[in-house]
Amino acid sequence: MIKAIVFDVDDTLYDQKPSFNEAFKQIFSNDVDSNLINKIFSNYVQQEQLVVAKNNLDNQFQLSKTDISFHCLHHSFKEFNLDGLTQKKAEDFWQLYNKFSQDIQLFDGLTHVFNKLIEKFKLGIITNGSTENQLSKITRLNLQHWFDRESIITSEDANAKKPDPMIFTLMNRKFELRGNEMMYVGSSYLNDIVPAKRAGWQTVWYNNHDGSIIDPNIIPDQTVNNSEQLQELLLELAAEV
Repeated sequence: MIKAIVFDVDDTLYDQKPSFNEAFKQIFSNDVDSNLINKIFSNYVQQEQLVVAKNNLDNQFQLSKTDISFHCLHHSFKEFNLDGLTQKKAEDFWQLYNKFSQDIQLFDGLTHVFNKLIEKFKLGIITNGSTENQLSKITRLNLQHWFDRESIITSEDANAKKPDPMIFTLMNRKFELRGNEMMYVGSSYLNDIVPAKRAGWQTVWYNNHDGSIIDPNIIPDQTVNNSEQLQELLLELAAEV
């Protein structure tokens, strides 16, 4: 029986697309139609998830955030036959994307969902990134109303980054629960679903970028494709308890 639901933050609880789109248009082209830029964003995120997973697992493969961004942009420009990418523009894009990402908002409807969940479950957050940066995001999203500091683990806290399953077993100890009593909600198959399943958790894959299941032996328990589907699933879960 699930007794705790734990969430990823980035690209799971808020939408990164508006920040990406605005930065892309300002640096590269203001003439890109919405359908194409949405495809570019999804491709960028899929590449980012792949590279970040490799970067976090392989000590010999260490790229900076700007290096990762350049790789993802390069792949996207090649995928969609775009031109105009330079190292300087990629760096400018990353700076602007970061700037716009300071203005983030919780997905509509999640406030109601968290109010329902907190009545039935322990709630937690596991997120990669520095503690200062991630706690700042959590504050801007007003998540402190449902998640106190003791229920939040950053990769800096744990000295381990997803996809290392150790960060999930640390949350087990915090909540004094077994893996099969925990559920994780995350957007990255490699960084969220794989390590959570290896830690014995149930999982919900927020697959909003048409990602693929890379390992047929590791299947998410539930998959949703947008925030509305995720909220419906979580409210159904709360109603069953």
